[in-house]
Amino acid sequence: MHRISFPRRKPLVKVLVGFTGALIAATAAQAAPPAGNLIGVYSFGTSATVTDLTGASSSNGLSGRGEMLLANDGNFYVAQSAGGSGGAGAVMRVAPDGTTVVVHGFKGDTTEAALPYAGLIQANDGNLYGTSYAGGTNSAGTVYRVGLDGSYATVYAFDAKNKGGYRPYAGVVQGPDGALYGTTLQGGTGNTGTLFRVTLAGVHTELLSFTGANGASPEGQLVVGADGALYGTTMTGGANDRGTVFKVTTSGTYTLLYSFDSINTFNAVGDGTNASGANPRAGLRLGADGNFYGTAYQAGTTGYGTVFRVTPAGALTVLHTFGGTPSDGSRPLGAVTVMPDGTLYGTTSLGGSGNGGTAWRRSAGGAWSVLHSFSGSAQAIVTSPMSAFDGTTPYVGVVPINGFLYGMTYTDVGTSAGNVYKIDLGTAGTLPVTFAVTPENITLGASAVISWSSPTAASCTASENWTDTIATSGTVTVTPTAAGIYNYAIGCVDGAGVTRYTRAFLSVATAAAKPVDGGATSGGGGALDLFSLLLLGSAAGVAALRRLRTLSL
Repeated sequence: MHRISFPRRKPLVKVLVGFTGALIAATAAQAAPPAGNLIGVYSFGTSATVTDLTGASSSNGLSGRGEMLLANDGNFYVAQSAGGSGGAGAVMRVAPDGTTVVVHGFKGDTTEAALPYAGLIQANDGNLYGTSYAGGTNSAGTVYRVGLDGSYATVYAFDAKNKGGYRPYAGVVQGPDGALYGTTLQGGTGNTGTLFRVTLAGVHTELLSFTGANGASPEGQLVVGADGALYGTTMTGGANDRGTVFKVTTSGTYTLLYSFDSINTFNAVGDGTNASGANPRAGLRLGADGNFYGTAYQAGTTGYGTVFRVTPAGALTVLHTFGGTPSDGSRPLGAVTVMPDGTLYGTTSLGGSGNGGTAWRRSAGGAWSVLHSFSGSAQAIVTSPMSAFDGTTPYVGVVPINGFLYGMTYTDVGTSAGNVYKIDLGTAGTLPVTFAVTPENITLGASAVISWSSPTAASCTASENWTDTIATSGTVTVTPTAAGIYNYAIGCVDGAGVTRYTRAFLSVATAAAKPVDGGATSGGGGALDLFSLLLLGSAAGVAALRRLRTLSL
């Protein structure tokens, strides 16, 4: 029996330490990374107890699930779901250079918000608004306001009585009338969520109950369309119970635009497949072309999720189907960033070379690039006296500013607190380094070719799993003597003495052994370890890994 579940966004793994140095890396998904440079900005687990802007004792916020906000003061603001004054979360300010301040630490009682899973918006009054999954006078969640000076107010406290909506998971958006609009994950006539309006003064109106047929369990933030209506997604419900795209006017008139396809087929490891993708967990983003862009968490023709475009009339086109580990991402949770020229940026919570998620780009012309694979492992860099550590599991999308993409991981190594990172898009002196391992997957005993070129570099150095003395371009043939994942890195120095790193990966599988149960046609006979099973791509290996991962999204 194939089972597909939709757990909440909890950490997939516990990793060991956060990063503080600069890491510049790319993946084997592309031979010529456009800008495979990821730089550590801040690790939330590095600070001791501090005071927030109101003078109250607090700790850093931890484990960000909601999208980052770039406010009008040039800083990022994030709502963290843990840490703070009472372990109930905090609002933090992160400057682009990594300077941080705890704006407000939530107390963790019924006087304030608690567990803010959603990101913030800055409304037209200059204040920050968000939702919390718990807290408030009824312990059922809130809409709250935080000033840039740290001042706090509960705008509205949800109540589970009388089939009212409660437990908001997504954030709010400000409508053309100045009111805030959002959704709840529970409550309503079918107890599968509601859509609400609340004024900045706290006057609340429920506009819609999700009942299943019109969608259920909305997790993504609403977006205002060019027509002033609200557009969004639900994770389940619709004609096939695989989620919907919908439109709601500010007066509450609802239109079902699209129901995602049913799942009747499965890939080799038991993930459901279909044409469109299924169960969108992020909201939509509006493009300059008037269309909306989003992601489906799973399914598609591979089973790992999709990127799609949907028109205001509901015509949906799949733009990319994720391929999964090791060369592509899987299970997208963050919102898509849409650039004016039609370029799309985003993240996935899984997949990539280390299965710790990816950051990706789709050009306006449709070219696909994996910009970075998150691995959660330590990786040495030459240009800093400090060790650099990669984060893992990005639940949120990316924010473009000054030639960089800024983003946040849910967890890191050691503290599991999460990191802020930036990816160099190539406008800040990035060397053009092309680097590839061909093929990316071989059987033990076979060879692969490492090729590279950095025509403007002064020098290049090999590191990680190769130690050859190399020029600024060339090829090397490698014949590994053991099965495993081989990590090849190259660092090239520009005229200013700055080293830029790119890396690629080679998967070496053992030769398939003779089956011992009489039924298997692939994999191996006898007791292969989990690592070997995964290298062979067997369903047993993937299933074993899933059993080990008791905490999933």
